Amino acid sequence: MVGVSTGLEPYFSFSYFRSGRLGKFIEVKADIVQEYLDQHPEADADNLPSWFVAAMELAPEAHADVQCVIQRWIDSSISKTVNAPQGYSVEQVEAVYERLYKGGAKGGTVYVDGSRDSQVLTLKAEENVVTTTFKEKTKQHVVLLDTISDLRSTDVTIGSEVGNTCPVCRKGKVKEIGGCNTCSNCGTQLKCGL
Repeated sequence: MVGVSTGLEPYFSFSYFRSGRLGKFIEVKADIVQEYLDQHPEADADNLPSWFVAAMELAPEAHADVQCVIQRWIDSSISKTVNAPQGYSVEQVEAVYERLYKGGAKGGTVYVDGSRDSQVLTLKAEENVVTTTFKEKTKQHVVLLDTISDLRSTDVTIGSEVGNTCPVCRKGKVKEIGGCNTCSNCGTQLKCGL
């Protein structure tokens, strides 16, 4: 109705190709760009403002960090794809999964661009040619979650039961206050009885 999704995914690209079942490539242009250009006639479609960020422009670590930050506020798992550039190594993919784990994500998917002989969304209307090495262009700013303790090296139980560590702030202890299991640090009511 309002042109948004219910997920965490950024636009794959503002202009991309979708392959169909017959092997044909259909060019897709994101409506949001045209809407912006209509409202800002002085703007240039090839030089959009910095807040127009597509999936392949983000570092894989940034994708993982977004998921981990949002995961703090959601009690179930989140569906989010970490998009990695073509040639991303197995070791680099492993590091992204470790980052998701350390950041508190309940799951994760990493997709390396061009890792399959065909894919539904591409930036060019051509078949994939797989390369073997990833060359990082420029160092992108990444929100670091490396300061979060490794959950495997601790005996802390994170949860909503009395005595657990708060799953929201991860600092306070859960206590029973006024009939509700409440964090002693951030005050979040995690579970209330009748």
